[in-house]
Amino acid sequence: MEHHSEHQPDELKRDILIYITIILLLGVILLISHLQLHILGIFLIVPIACIEAGILGFYFMHLMTKKRTVHLLLLLTVVVFVTLLFWPAWDIVYSPRTPSEFTTY
Repeated sequence: MEHHSEHQPDELKRDILIYITIILLLGVILLISHLQLHILGIFLIVPIACIEAGILGFYFMHLMTKKRTVHLLLLLTVVVFVTLLFWPAWDIVYSPRTPSEFTTY
């Protein structure tokens, strides 16, 4: 028994629009990378990549219907981000290194 929905053409249009958006954002990332902006390029590319990942997760992984899962995933992301952000600083402050290891003569 086939199951047809009256919303199917709208979902197909939405999916095609999402694919086109992802491809365009990828094109912007590639353009930025070819401009060789160094650090500025990173600050431009990372938010665009995060937006792409959010769009893909929200629509194609159906995270829009799983609110609790999304909140737990965001919490895990924040914990990992903060850990990776402060881990090098903690290592520099508390590791037993001599000052000569940080100098470049």
